[in-house]
Amino acid sequence: MKDLIRITILGACAAAIIAVASVDDVPETDQPVTLTPAELSWVEFCKAKGYDPQTRQVEIIDEFLDTWRGSTVEEEALSRQGVEV
Repeated sequence: MKDLIRITILGACAAAIIAVASVDDVPETDQPVTLTPAELSWVEFCKAKGYDPQTRQVEIIDEFLDTWRGSTVEEEALSRQGVEV
């Protein structure tokens, strides 16, 4: 009889733990960040050229605007990311 009570109590505890774990919400910080097409273009440019996307160097920004924006390479990069151009 004691074994039956122990098994029942352990089963109830396990069920309670599973119930609490399944109700726990995912924190908002774990949500993926969605980039705009312009931001995605900048990231793809930096990836292609080997630049840090956090850079704010005028020369790199000028290169982005002069050689990347509106180019077929940009369109291909955005298409690969699922952005309609």
